[in-house]
Amino acid sequence: MSLSDKLAARTARFEERRADWTVFGFETAKDPKFARIQRRYLGASGSTDPGDLRGGIPATAFTMSIQTVPVGNMIPMHCHETEEVFFILDGQCLVKCYDGDEVAELHLGKWDLVQLPIGLQHELFNTGEVDCQVQTMLSAPKPRRPQYRDPDLLALQAAVP
Repeated sequence: MSLSDKLAARTARFEERRADWTVFGFETAKDPKFARIQRRYLGASGSTDPGDLRGGIPATAFTMSIQTVPVGNMIPMHCHETEEVFFILDGQCLVKCYDGDEVAELHLGKWDLVQLPIGLQHELFNTGEVDCQVQTMLSAPKPRRPQYRDPDLLALQAAVP
């Protein structure tokens, strides 16, 4: 196999990414403010099925996707067994992080990044006037599903095969 062929199998182009509103459908069923798009680039990014790449490249070290969070919408409070990185490609957001009784708020804009430690509960709010484009990375090739603080979201997630 030529180098060009090897690299072609490791290239994901934006026009080939599916704007998928269904990935977080069980969250949206609980609250329409949780609706957002995911475009998978590397791995399945904490999906219910790590093999469900939806056109993404199989991950070998970490996952990477782009989430489009509409104005006024949010990502609900959760944590991961891996580090999670949010890199803001466009828009503005507020990331709220919780450690016991302590709360920290991070206001992020275009080209800002936060690296969240393993197990830190967090949520993200689009506070801007345009869709917030969030590059999301998880530090494992096949991370487990997000762990929600909300018991209703945990129950809805458990019902998804």
